[in-house]
Amino acid sequence: MPSKDKLYTNIEISQYLQDIATAYEIKKKNFFRINSYQNAADIILTYPNSVQEIWKNNPKNLDNIPSIGPHILKKIDFLLRYNIDHPDVTKAFKGIHPSVFTFTKINGIGPKIAYLLTRKLKFSQKPLLALNQLIKYAQEGKIRNISRLGQKSEQSILKNTLVFLGKHKRLTFDEANEIAKNIISYMKEKFTDVEFITLGSLRRHTTTIGDIDIAAKSENIQDILNYFILYPNNIQTISKGDKKASIRVYKDIRVDLMVQPEKSFGSLVQHFTGSRQHNIILRKYAQSLGLSVSEYGIKDLKTGKIHTFENEKDIYQFLNLKYIEPEKRVGENELEKL
Repeated sequence: MPSKDKLYTNIEISQYLQDIATAYEIKKKNFFRINSYQNAADIILTYPNSVQEIWKNNPKNLDNIPSIGPHILKKIDFLLRYNIDHPDVTKAFKGIHPSVFTFTKINGIGPKIAYLLTRKLKFSQKPLLALNQLIKYAQEGKIRNISRLGQKSEQSILKNTLVFLGKHKRLTFDEANEIAKNIISYMKEKFTDVEFITLGSLRRHTTTIGDIDIAAKSENIQDILNYFILYPNNIQTISKGDKKASIRVYKDIRVDLMVQPEKSFGSLVQHFTGSRQHNIILRKYAQSLGLSVSEYGIKDLKTGKIHTFENEKDIYQFLNLKYIEPEKRVGENELEKL
């Protein structure tokens, strides 16, 4: 009998498909099978209509959801019909600790790391208890001793888990904006002609801010990064690479500075401004045109040619879309054709 009581949102169905992809990745299944579930999860996450309502009207209407194969639709139908996992999914989940599927929701923890953690440390099957145990293990220095991890990974896991639980320090928009303005003023003292732009939730003007991201337009990448890590209020240099450096400032706030030449600066700014959902929607739309969008430009999947952009407006115009103001890039229905 079809399930009438259980309500499944698109977010929950998307997470279910992502969990299946996670299980298949852990068990080293075929790459294309894993990728198909990940893509299906993205499609369901951003689908404009309720998948369960479509199914209730007529289960066969699930076939109208684009780019999802019959095997995956069968798993969705089984879940909605019986409110339990399909036998193939039960088999895939077998031998995997439930906390793995909780940990992979945390930024920076992929399936293999999550699985490794549950193999080496003891966790509750209850999600909240498991997350608090993960924090405790990181604080006690027990994760750094696990092979393939280390102190840097331990610190990242601790920070991202605290963020996931909402325990990490968040700033008001005004507080974060003041920190960013001070850093940019410091950078401008030496690099007067370089353009600096805040990114992410700060540029979208969200109510609270976690980390602060800043972009710089320049060919002089290393000099800028070297000067950035000398910022007087830097209490810890987290990392410094070829194009990016990260520091920690007072109140335990992470600040990332990314530097890119003028020719591709627009792509960098666009990529790191929108929410995750906005970028998913834009990526799927671009793929329908045979294109791939990244922080370095737009790649023609047929020819391999990469188109670079100095500003964001040219990116949206290239995709035949109206320009979207930063604060509206939230992942709803903001894409609008010219």
